[in-house]
Amino acid sequence: MDYYVADIHSHYPSQGYRTIADTLLNMYGWIVTDISVWKSMKRLGISGYVRKQKNPEIEGSEHNRYANILSREFYAERPMQKIVTDVTYIKHKGKWNYFACYLDLFNNEILDYELSDTFDNFLVMKPAKRILEKAKSTEAQILLHSDQGVQYSSAGYCNLLKSYNAIQSMSRAGTPRDNAVIESFFGRFKDVLRSHFQYWKCDNLQKVIDEAVHYFNYIKPMRKLKRKPPVQYRLEQAA
Repeated sequence: MDYYVADIHSHYPSQGYRTIADTLLNMYGWIVTDISVWKSMKRLGISGYVRKQKNPEIEGSEHNRYANILSREFYAERPMQKIVTDVTYIKHKGKWNYFACYLDLFNNEILDYELSDTFDNFLVMKPAKRILEKAKSTEAQILLHSDQGVQYSSAGYCNLLKSYNAIQSMSRAGTPRDNAVIESFFGRFKDVLRSHFQYWKCDNLQKVIDEAVHYFNYIKPMRKLKRKPPVQYRLEQAA
């Protein structure tokens, strides 16, 4: 088994023993215990990326117009029911880039995203509009949750959501845990950009981001999704 563990780690060096065990199941149909993979990685002298714990936070106040309707209810019964969004910063070749992402709480699938070197309202509005257009065929109302950032509080963004009859929800001020799923996702996403894709070596950041999104949507298994990647899980649930 060491050979296969080493091979998976060489392709996806950010994966820990639990994720490698799930990848073995998806790739080869092998049911391998976590402890067996952990021992194999120890023999090989390899490890995944371990994130540091953050300090506790103090909860802030709600937005004066848009309450925290999501209220940390991160479970969704169906696709496109609850969507969380945020923006993170990525420095590449000495220049800051901004990555806006929309995540479906049903299966942690990246529904849409935008990368730009300009931190303006279009960064969050363009992917939001694409998602809302896709959702027009469904009758169910969508909840879109964000922090209180200026882009999400702008008249353009708020009016866009209103025009599609979407529910707008906002975290309390200075309370990242109100949007914990995407906060945690960004940490893992950047870990993978560094450890696997080594994005700083690539000239085309957009291409690396596209490849990383594909990895998270189509390759990386998740325990809460029955050890399936997000897109595979969604398709199997719809079948």
